[in-house]
Amino acid sequence: MESQPGSAISSDAHVVKSAARTLEILEYFDEMRQPLTVVGVAMGLGYPQSSTAALLRSLTAMGYLHYDTKKRTYMPTERVPFLGSWIEPRLFEQGTLPRLMHAIGRRTGQLVVLAARNGDMAQYIHILNEPSAVAHHLRIGQKRSLAASGVGQVLLSSMNDKDVRRLYHRMNAYAQSSEEKINIGELLEQLSLIRRRGYTFSRNRVVDGYGMIAVLIPKSSSSQPLALGVGGHCETLELHEADIVSAIHDELETHLKQASSDASSPARLSLPIRVPAYGARGYQMLSGGLSAD
Repeated sequence: MESQPGSAISSDAHVVKSAARTLEILEYFDEMRQPLTVVGVAMGLGYPQSSTAALLRSLTAMGYLHYDTKKRTYMPTERVPFLGSWIEPRLFEQGTLPRLMHAIGRRTGQLVVLAARNGDMAQYIHILNEPSAVAHHLRIGQKRSLAASGVGQVLLSSMNDKDVRRLYHRMNAYAQSSEEKINIGELLEQLSLIRRRGYTFSRNRVVDGYGMIAVLIPKSSSSQPLALGVGGHCETLELHEADIVSAIHDELETHLKQASSDASSPARLSLPIRVPAYGARGYQMLSGGLSAD
């Protein structure tokens, strides 16, 4: 299953198209991590070339993009990383979250995603795509069902049962068909299991043959629930489930402990540290655990 080119959110009737496209362009640079031409951005996002060129020129004039006149390419400037870094200083200001996701990706060799709740859906807010992990492509901004996806159920597990019941009584009342309605009792049992073991392992929920192991980012580290997921072929995840869960928890402990230490240090920098993109590296899952090639 391959995601089709185009916007993950701008088709929403409640979203202003120009605002959505502007943000999706910045997200596309984050995904591609290289200079891009007007044609490259237009083709990657499925936008008309003329409006893409106008948006890129506007972002350049505002200082968010740099234009290389010789190569005719655009690249985000240092202004972009500063956006929003003040919201969750412990996770973002010192590059904790990107480092955490890269570390998990290196240890597992799998797709790594970060998701947050957006209304009645779970939404991917950061993705590290590992080409060998999945044949289909995920994009920042894509939404998944809260009740029927791994990251969604992990996010729901942060709520109490009373609030979950209230949410799905409302959603079931507006369901267009019986197939869309959620069995609340079964959902609450699943959430109880997730809370007990500390993670969920979803299989064949969105794409046949693929699954995701997901956990909650500790509440003490974020003002809103965030789910971190490792995705790939079901067979691979099943074979290495214990190792993947262990890797996630090890890296969470290591990186969040370091972030806490940095936050309490008198010598802590007041400005964000910009973490360079990691180069492409191949990792292989071995029978004795996870290791690099």
